[in-house]
Amino acid sequence: MASVEPLEIGLVFWAEESATKTLQYLSGFGLRAGQLGVPPGLNCAEKVDEWRKALQATPVTVTSVVCCYEGEDYENIERVHETVGFTVPKYRAERIARTKEISKFGSELGVSAVSCHIGFIPAARQSALYTELRDLTRELCDACAAYRQDFVLETGQESAEVLLGFIGDVERTNLKINFDPANMILYGSGDPIAALALLADHVLSVHCKDGLAPAPGLGLGREAALGDGEVDFRAFLAQLKKMNFKGLLTIEREEPDPQTKIADVRNAIARLTAWKAEMGM
Repeated sequence: MASVEPLEIGLVFWAEESATKTLQYLSGFGLRAGQLGVPPGLNCAEKVDEWRKALQATPVTVTSVVCCYEGEDYENIERVHETVGFTVPKYRAERIARTKEISKFGSELGVSAVSCHIGFIPAARQSALYTELRDLTRELCDACAAYRQDFVLETGQESAEVLLGFIGDVERTNLKINFDPANMILYGSGDPIAALALLADHVLSVHCKDGLAPAPGLGLGREAALGDGEVDFRAFLAQLKKMNFKGLLTIEREEPDPQTKIADVRNAIARLTAWKAEMGM
């Protein structure tokens, strides 16, 4: 696959039954790069040849494969705690195996990064859950390293300080961060620009997503179209420039209505293009 241009605009797009149609969806926005979401129902072993051929026939570059697990629910903060990532023991063995399967799938497509939410990392480093998450993250880092891949954590469900300490405790050089500024707002985890600066040395990739903070009494905020939420994207881009970040500006829009999503993605591309031009990027 071709390399991406520094700060090129990309998209999180999800593998559908037809690899060719999925890639046409991406190119329909005038984009040629993105992160490939792998849904729970995709049979990686059966689909890998189709995906390899489809990618060889297009100029599309996949920068990361994104893990999504059966049973995850982001409806509210309680359901996130109960269902997302690896924090609940009953899901771990199946999800560890699935992550390794997706890592192999990505490797066979020439993709050098695997990303996911591992769930809320507790602030208490002496807690049993913290130790369990540390150890399984080491296992997944080692599995990805066998394919010369980075294992990439989505941000936002814990503070930047907790995540920085966790990375140090895992002690794996291929453990990286996919920084999502909106998640910091949605989960009330801190100022996203300050968090990005603190985590700069570990940031491999970013999401361009927007969001609104939780209303009083609610534990989880809501996503917004890019530019309509509380992320200061000019400051975000300025911090990326200060960090000499060279990766994709990967738009993520989790909107259930397909037509609204398409409109929001097009609007996000236009806004990011304008902000980059305004800032000389």
